[in-house]
Amino acid sequence: MLIEFKVTNYRSIRAEQTLSMVASNYSDELPQNLISCDHVPGLKGVKLVKVVAIYGANASGKSNIINAFRFFAEFIRDSATKLQPGAATGVQPFKLDPACLTEPSKFEMTAVINGIRMLHGIELTRERVTREYVVAYPKSKPQVWFEREWDGGKYQWSKSTAHFKHDAALREKTSENVSFVSVGAQFNHTQAKVLYDWYRAHARIALIEQHESQYFSIRIMVTDESKRLELLKVVKSADLGAVDIQIRKLDWRAVMEIALKTQMHDSARVKAEALDWQKEIESSTTKDLERHRSSLEKAAQLLSTPELVHQGAESYKVALDYDEEESSGTKRFLDLMAQLSMAREEDQMAVFDELETSLHPLLAKALLEFVLSKTEIPHTAQLLFTTHNPLLLDQTLLRRDQIWFTEKDQEGATRLYPLTDFKPRKDESLIKGYLAGRYGGIPFIPAGLSPES
Repeated sequence: MLIEFKVTNYRSIRAEQTLSMVASNYSDELPQNLISCDHVPGLKGVKLVKVVAIYGANASGKSNIINAFRFFAEFIRDSATKLQPGAATGVQPFKLDPACLTEPSKFEMTAVINGIRMLHGIELTRERVTREYVVAYPKSKPQVWFEREWDGGKYQWSKSTAHFKHDAALREKTSENVSFVSVGAQFNHTQAKVLYDWYRAHARIALIEQHESQYFSIRIMVTDESKRLELLKVVKSADLGAVDIQIRKLDWRAVMEIALKTQMHDSARVKAEALDWQKEIESSTTKDLERHRSSLEKAAQLLSTPELVHQGAESYKVALDYDEEESSGTKRFLDLMAQLSMAREEDQMAVFDELETSLHPLLAKALLEFVLSKTEIPHTAQLLFTTHNPLLLDQTLLRRDQIWFTEKDQEGATRLYPLTDFKPRKDESLIKGYLAGRYGGIPFIPAGLSPES
């Protein structure tokens, strides 16, 4: 569970900005929106919110809060395997202040991992990691697990301790442009792997843009019959006009055709395998085909798509091509539902930029109600998203401490702040207040879009 995230000097963010998932103690309203931390050492009485929504004008930097979280998680997860020694770290400092270009960008996350509060921070320039540290609170008091810091000529390391051992060999394997946690996990370092696994398995941050996740719900539908039936119920209740979901079964020729046309992120590998299969299968006997069966079945599972069945006049039913004939809103909704369902089941954190993209405002609200609805088995899943949808500013849906805003100052730097700074009344219309500019986070267009303004 995420407790807090801090970022400094990244894209439009210059000064340190803090996003907190800690619930305010002003009210016990909407208890279903909260997660108790009573089981975590040192956090008795603390509650976390399940959902945070970030509002802001276009170009105010709300997406950069999401991007900062994403960059941090991906750097920890991938730097050891994807960055060669000497390669740029990929960090993007604040560009509107020359002084920031040579200063390190800073990222720090505090989360509950395996029942323990942990703090992990990293500071880096375009060339190297300048500082990385991990602090754990297994018995409420802090334990510094490790710290590495660049002194201008070499790295200074904290001493290896009983609760976090790191030998010289592992330190030497950690090049200047990668995370020590990322390296340690590759060599099965126990504590490093605990952190690494959280970024890899519990922070669903790599599926933010729609083009990266458009096949996610499809795979779930194909591989899990219970998920398919669950999504069918959702489709019917969401008024999407479909009465059934069926899977388009593929033979090997269809697998080839789809693999060669697909725009999936792993298409290069799929295409190469498909071409090899095509050459072999076209000259194969029936007996030879058995050798390819498992590969073909795997490819069919990866590439198959569902078809939504629609009902017309006189109970006439027809299945539409999912990619070509279904609306972008339908596909977006099903994809989000699948991801949010998995997040609830696996206690993950889901992060989305502009959750309502291609969705009707009421459908976006229904998605949020689904996330916050009570379940038979309590979960600790969380959702962080940006939005422009004013209908979600509903105090029967979200608590006041679940709403945040971004604005840019006169020097182009992003400021992140919570609604609670304004101390709104419990019966206050947040929609009216927001659209009237009472909380900021809206564009300032006094003369309209006049070319002479």
